[in-house]
Amino acid sequence: MTIQELLQKKGELAEQAKAFIGDDGVRSEDEKKFNDIHADIDKITKQVELLARQDAVEKSLTESQGRRSEPTPLDDPHHNNGRRSPLGKITERDRGEALRAWMTAGAPDSETTPEQRDLARRCGVNVDSKRLVISLGSALRPTQPDANGLRPSEEDLRRWSTKLTEERAALTGLQSSTTTGGYTTADETMRALEVALLAYGGMRQTSTVLRTATGGPLPIPTTNDTANKGVIIAENITSTELEMTYGQLVLDAWKYSSKYILASMEFLQDTSINANEFLGEALGIRIARITNDHFTTGTGSQPNGIVTAATSSAITTASQQVISYDNLVDVEHSVDPAYRVNGRWMMHDSALKVIKKIKVLQYSGDTSGTPLWVPGLAAGKPDTILGYSYTINQSMAPTGAGTKSVLFGQLDKYIIRDVRDVVVVRLDELFALLGQVAFLALSRHDGDLLDAGTNPVKYLIQGA
Repeated sequence: MTIQELLQKKGELAEQAKAFIGDDGVRSEDEKKFNDIHADIDKITKQVELLARQDAVEKSLTESQGRRSEPTPLDDPHHNNGRRSPLGKITERDRGEALRAWMTAGAPDSETTPEQRDLARRCGVNVDSKRLVISLGSALRPTQPDANGLRPSEEDLRRWSTKLTEERAALTGLQSSTTTGGYTTADETMRALEVALLAYGGMRQTSTVLRTATGGPLPIPTTNDTANKGVIIAENITSTELEMTYGQLVLDAWKYSSKYILASMEFLQDTSINANEFLGEALGIRIARITNDHFTTGTGSQPNGIVTAATSSAITTASQQVISYDNLVDVEHSVDPAYRVNGRWMMHDSALKVIKKIKVLQYSGDTSGTPLWVPGLAAGKPDTILGYSYTINQSMAPTGAGTKSVLFGQLDKYIIRDVRDVVVVRLDELFALLGQVAFLALSRHDGDLLDAGTNPVKYLIQGA
């Protein structure tokens, strides 16, 4: 089915679910049918997301074939399965083979051939080095659909892709044939790492991401001038000064480890799957899981999570399993209108389940009502709550007594700081007796909410 057909089916299911919502919510005898319908809606939303993601990947691959090939350092042809690379350029296949040569160079009883070493050298990789530095993009902004199937505009995709390609080209020019960096070679691993970091958890889909070249303290100035106002002055009267007070948010760089992944010599040498991409995705997901947890609920002795840094809306629900329409309206209006313009909800999936059962009576005598949750029925249009899109973040607490299971506000005021290079380490000797090689990724990150006292994000608390 096409994306449009899936969205049409989603609309039909939403109408079916609506029939089960009465004045007092969903009756117990209808709850299973209601939940089954929404389970189907969730599956369709996921299918839309996957189809949109595939479209984005195919577009990226098409663009990469036209833009990402760089000339080789030498003019003579190099190994490419017995064929010359077109126009003497390094191809995506060359990069993959060079990266595989680096991976297998540490396997017991494995010797890289002169042709493999030559190819790796031309691609900027030293197979004898145990460290591979992967430089990620200048700004990791969402290039894949979010949990609601919402994807960026074509102009956004083009701009981010061009910016990333230009930076990689600049970095490539800095590499010599004997470097250990591998900036030109690690495209597959780099893409897999970035997609894994972006897709997992939700925080990177809503936050502002800063990429820095070094890991020193990063001060970000803040000021709250909202209480200050101008005055009327008479003719020939000098204006007086009203000084602004500044503060700062300082982001550090906490070092994260993926923990190592073991790979057998046979897997590295004989596997028919893309081992480079598999490795990058596995390492990326591990780091994505822990950083998303910390970006959400971190204590400050690690990244300060958005839930930790958010302000109370002073709204508490009647019980842990009840979130009312009035509760959500009160949370919305507890946030200053300046931050509601780009407002967005974030919640655990269990909270969304409760919200989907809320039905609003539109006028006196209305006996059917309208669900508060509104499905997005057009390509690129998200599902909404009170007209605002939302992000599911499973690192938030599920509904339960006293938990903060719903956030609202300008979520992009949360700043994620990435230190640019990710280091992939090859551990040769540790498991040599078992015929295995271990790989480990190390990266540095921090995060905090940019709040000068104006409270851009607030939370709702579940009742007892």
